[in-house]
Amino acid sequence: MAEYFIGMHCRFDDVKYKSDYTSRISGIEFCNFDEQEEIQRMLEITKKDSFKIGVHFPLKKASYKYRDPLLLSLDKDEILEAFEAVENEIKYASEIGAEYLLLHFPKPMVIDERLNWEKCKFSHKDETIGEEEYEFEEFKNQCQYTFKKLSELSKKYKIQIVLEIEMLNKYLYQGKLLKDLLEEYSDLKLCLDSARIHVLSNIDYNFDYKTFIKEMAKYTYLLHISNINVTDVIDNGHHPALIKLNEQDGWSNIGEFLNIISSENKDVKVLFEHRSDILTEDELNECYNWVMSYF
Repeated sequence: MAEYFIGMHCRFDDVKYKSDYTSRISGIEFCNFDEQEEIQRMLEITKKDSFKIGVHFPLKKASYKYRDPLLLSLDKDEILEAFEAVENEIKYASEIGAEYLLLHFPKPMVIDERLNWEKCKFSHKDETIGEEEYEFEEFKNQCQYTFKKLSELSKKYKIQIVLEIEMLNKYLYQGKLLKDLLEEYSDLKLCLDSARIHVLSNIDYNFDYKTFIKEMAKYTYLLHISNINVTDVIDNGHHPALIKLNEQDGWSNIGEFLNIISSENKDVKVLFEHRSDILTEDELNECYNWVMSYF
């Protein structure tokens, strides 16, 4: 049975909490909080209202020098630093009773530089690396090490680790590498983000998103649901998933995304990762009702 979460970013937002919460929402995912005092306030509120907690790395802003840990870096010292940051985060998430810790994967993103990535505004130069610089065997070995290490940390701290799929290349969406890793390290699970998958499918003409979603559904623990518009530019990020948004106008086909997932796996957590401030109360309920109807 699906569970439904809302997200909080940077601080505990009282207005968002009051507008987004309904009796059907059972958890909150927290990310990138500015102050420790806000984290403590969040913990008090979730305890009082019996909410489950999810942690999206980093829980506290600036706990690591980049937005995401570069676990697949070609720099061995960078890898050690990234894993140290991840373990600290896992330990803290476990101590506060979080259901899961989420990390973006792969980072850095290994991209096919023949494709046009101008639409994507990557946050820093170390966030991506070209295929030509990262041979498949080296990438495969580092993925194996990363999954093994994360699995060990998951067992050590008794917390679910979730890998949110980022921009991919053929190393991961073709062949058996990702599936084999998920089979071998079955305690690690995926997060599929509807907006990220929509962006990738509009940049990489070799990426068959329907096949990928279907193959990965059984390994999926969490869905991040929001829409985004992709035309000559990428805009309207974190737009709520509404049935009226048309694929022909550049929006993601959220219904198709949810239908593929739910036909393979209904035992997921669903995070509404959207800007509810642009919705009326009726529109928010429409969004909830539509998404929840698939599960």
